[in-house]
Amino acid sequence: MPRISRRTFVAAPADVVWSLTDDFAQWHPKLPIYADGPEASAELVVTVVAKDHDARTLSYHMPDPPFEIKDHRATITVEDAGEACSYVTWFAEFTADPSALAELEDSIGDDVFAQALDNLATAAQDSFGNAQVASLA
Repeated sequence: MPRISRRTFVAAPADVVWSLTDDFAQWHPKLPIYADGPEASAELVVTVVAKDHDARTLSYHMPDPPFEIKDHRATITVEDAGEACSYVTWFAEFTADPSALAELEDSIGDDVFAQALDNLATAAQDSFGNAQVASLA
């Protein structure tokens, strides 16, 4: 089964980053989440299938992905990387035509995952920075 993965470093504690993962709209507006399936129309429907707060892992499924893939399942993991730092890994597994894998690596890995991870990192760093400034006031 093909797997596409991206990882990024975030200059914010893992707990701060993890607190943002539920709100895809804050850092990836094209992926609204419906906890129990699609209750309303959306560009993309994402259904959370597993969430572990202790392990900071969120897995989801897209029943109708915008790519030529099937049996999609993606996981986002937030890991502690020391004082006020973390790593976020996002990967997807799916079935697809082997001839499309290079294009999917670019479109899913770079155009979706990498850009959204940059947005998540910025949101987490802004949130953490604002909290630090507020604590000094």
